[in-house]
Amino acid sequence: MQPELRLVRYWVAVAEEGNITRAAERLHISQPALSAAVQQLEAQLGVALLDRSDRVLRVTPAGLRMLEQGRALLAEADRVFAAVRDRAPVGRLRVGLTPTARYGLGPELLAACAERAPGVMLYPQEDTTGALLREVRSGRLDLAVLFCAPASYDGVDLVALRSEPAVVHVRDDHPLASRSSVALAELAGETLLVTESAESRGFTARVLELCRSGGFEPVVTPDPYPDLGLQAVREGLGVVIYVRSAFAEVVPGSAFVPIEPEVGFPFSLAWRAAPRSAALDAVLAALTGLRRSR
Repeated sequence: MQPELRLVRYWVAVAEEGNITRAAERLHISQPALSAAVQQLEAQLGVALLDRSDRVLRVTPAGLRMLEQGRALLAEADRVFAAVRDRAPVGRLRVGLTPTARYGLGPELLAACAERAPGVMLYPQEDTTGALLREVRSGRLDLAVLFCAPASYDGVDLVALRSEPAVVHVRDDHPLASRSSVALAELAGETLLVTESAESRGFTARVLELCRSGGFEPVVTPDPYPDLGLQAVREGLGVVIYVRSAFAEVVPGSAFVPIEPEVGFPFSLAWRAAPRSAALDAVLAALTGLRRSR
């Protein structure tokens, strides 16, 4: 007997979550029903997908193979169903967003998908670039928008989305606050706020790269707050080289001064290196217009 596609979908959720309870919540079914479905799939395949020898459930080697092949099977099924329906793809995608995209790129992405891929429901969540990459690789996220991502990451497809111009974020009483622009070299005497977190090391590397291209070795200090520099700038701990779109239109106490000549920070898209679903293809197509420099 060939297993039902429903059982394969259930198994992928269980293997990705590593926990029956969390998988049941994700699938919106009861835990006993999901446990029974996994046992039914095991009986139909004639193999054990879970090791139940102790209190901690572990995925067996056969279960890992079923996870990998099941993902591919579900992606192909989505493509087939969309083609047969001959209409806009439908589906649900879990989308990760860097906090840097909160006010600019994130809302643009959601608006573009609502207009061009209306049958695809998006469930966004924020996290650091490092965490988002791990979630994409594990399959817990279908797509992510990253800031200053690495050039490559095992198991993940990465594509440049766009570059946005850098600005200097200073306190509104800073000597640079009233300037129409600032050159990178003029920041040689400033303390630049960066992050020490391995989850956002790409941002720090880009700041150092920009300063060195401007002819100086910067004075840097770690930002003690996880708020893109807002509080640290208010306290006079330093200034931040960032993108303007990361912040609300009005930020009391802050000024954002463009850097001239223009230099940029990169945003990119990431998805798991596996067969793509029709829903993901539709969303990627919808985002074509966002792949530009601002």
